[in-house]
Amino acid sequence: MGVSTAAAASLWHTISQVHQDTKSVRVSVDWQTSIAKSTANTFGSNDYEITTPERARDSAYQKLLSELNIKLIRIHHGELSDRWSNPATKTWDIAKIKAGYDASYPQKPIIIQNIGSWAKWMQQTPDGLLHPKEYDNYAAFCAELVVILNQRLSRKILYWEPFNEQDVRYHKAGKLDELWVIYNKVAQAMKAKDPKIKIGGPVLTWDETSRLTSFLQSCASNVDFISWHRYASGDANDSTDKIMAYTPNYGQQVREFRAIAKKYIPQRHIPLLLGEYNINYSWESGEKRQNTHIGAVWFASVLKHLAEAGVDMATSWHLKDGIYGMIDSENRLRPAASVFAWGVKYLTGTVMQTKSDRSSVEAMAVINADGKRSLLLINKSAKPAELTLTGMSKIKLPNILPIFYLNANGVQNTSITQQLLLGKAFNLEAYSLALVRLSG
Repeated sequence: MGVSTAAAASLWHTISQVHQDTKSVRVSVDWQTSIAKSTANTFGSNDYEITTPERARDSAYQKLLSELNIKLIRIHHGELSDRWSNPATKTWDIAKIKAGYDASYPQKPIIIQNIGSWAKWMQQTPDGLLHPKEYDNYAAFCAELVVILNQRLSRKILYWEPFNEQDVRYHKAGKLDELWVIYNKVAQAMKAKDPKIKIGGPVLTWDETSRLTSFLQSCASNVDFISWHRYASGDANDSTDKIMAYTPNYGQQVREFRAIAKKYIPQRHIPLLLGEYNINYSWESGEKRQNTHIGAVWFASVLKHLAEAGVDMATSWHLKDGIYGMIDSENRLRPAASVFAWGVKYLTGTVMQTKSDRSSVEAMAVINADGKRSLLLINKSAKPAELTLTGMSKIKLPNILPIFYLNANGVQNTSITQQLLLGKAFNLEAYSLALVRLSG
């Protein structure tokens, strides 16, 4: 990328100055103060194509996964236990499981294997709870999947969740303690088959601290990681300002859950997994912003706050479908896909302290393992923003810097001069991102 592309970036900036907020936003980066570590596990996602081998064999989809290089994938589908089992024999369908795994994930990610729920052929109570006489059967059922994947198929899956979002149903029935009984039985049965695996929960529907406390009080000895979900909204009519203002709460969730984990399991480091997150939890709501540049900006802000709070693992909802996927049903990348690819490639390492004097403008600064530096600038506002960057004089910068833009016009990969970046005004379009590689 030479001076000609830098000149193009200058034109891009000139155009974006129209109708911007008049007051310059002051963004500072403290390259001397580290606040957290980010890894490829920060930028994970969910997949359920694997639960249907015919869909998993889609070579175009698998090629996109290889290009995005997502390194952490949580396998989840609400009916996984039924999709992967045979109701006639009431056992797992090994051939189907093998076919799904064999067709999937050329990038060889770390897998979190979720078992969403008990199979439909297991007896349930009238209010949808697992019947007590099935507790041991479900534990054996989950343990058998460990045997199949880790011993018979040699997949060596490390992370396991024995259910998904069961807390609301059990809490409503006044039987949350029974859910913890099931968890303990399942965890012990699974560990008996493979002591090396990590089992986590309670896979909360949202960041409900009292339910996490209840879980840890009953299950601490069987907990290797903590997992929960959080969607920003359930109403597609919520304003974009509202959903953008919510993103810092993701960091607060991590800090709160970390404190609770340390209180009840002080002797061990317990990793935290945000297992699902997106703008709207209701797939029937008509929400579409997750599929646009607005969604990409929202995800970037969430990832910034998760990384700065030191989350151990996070998996967005999710990789592919017509509603939520960063890949649509026709195998086309949506804007958010670029954010996750950037994260894996450029935003892992030591996360440095940043500050902004406007809440709608954020920055994420990272020193990579090889010593190179990246700066992600985020404009969560409907208006363009004029930025003044400080703290950059303390590091040596080349004259020409690679820069990536993401906005309503798509994604642009170009260059910018040091003078333009550090001048009186660096311009960010409305609802946009700029990722600058500060080491050339």
